[in-house]
Amino acid sequence: MRILSAGATDVGQKRKVNQDSFRVDNDLLLYVVADGMGGHAGGEFASRVCVEMIQKSVREDRELAKGAKVNPADLVMGAIHRANTAVFSKGREEEKLRGMGTTVDLMLFDQDQLFIGHVGDSRVYLARHGMLWQLTRDHSLVNEKLKAGLITRDQLKTDQNKNVITRSVGFESSVLVDIYRREVAPGDLYLACSDGLSGLIDDEEMLAVLTKIAIEGDDLEKAIHQLIHMANKNGGDDNISVVLAKAL
Repeated sequence: MRILSAGATDVGQKRKVNQDSFRVDNDLLLYVVADGMGGHAGGEFASRVCVEMIQKSVREDRELAKGAKVNPADLVMGAIHRANTAVFSKGREEEKLRGMGTTVDLMLFDQDQLFIGHVGDSRVYLARHGMLWQLTRDHSLVNEKLKAGLITRDQLKTDQNKNVITRSVGFESSVLVDIYRREVAPGDLYLACSDGLSGLIDDEEMLAVLTKIAIEGDDLEKAIHQLIHMANKNGGDDNISVVLAKAL
């Protein structure tokens, strides 16, 4: 399966430092978005180390396998756990980095399947047949309140705890990772993004851009820049990162 991909990140309108990181690796069919937290230095460091370690881990594990079949879910899980160890260990070594962490969404394609590793409130979406689905479930306090019936879905974006996440990579010595597996069909468009995008653009607006520009027009870079522009126009309250991967 061939994958057409693109990615970009933007500091937004309110932040001075971009604490997001992303990675697009077409050789590995690996695509990652991470949104750091823990002060300017800590958040920026955590997200960067996370995506670098994930890429390094997947590459090395495949090289060690020497062509033998490797379970992609194991590659995803191992990569995120190694990233967690790297970020946590550095935080223990340097006082100014203590308490840092990062969300992560990792997409790894393997033949006709997609494996997703997810921690935090960054998201992965699927656009298919004129519809948009959120594939990941936010690890956030507002999502827990929603499941408990304490707030409605309309209150998610205005709740005072909307930026509080319940899991992150590197904040603790271990991390619980959600793994998702999906069958991939030609024409499927997958979007991974930080909450700087998903928190400021409605699903309907997102789908309209993806359908017209990325799916019908095959211009993934233009679609990404349009989405970032829309998020900034709507306030740009946070850093914005977007990665698109389209199955051909």
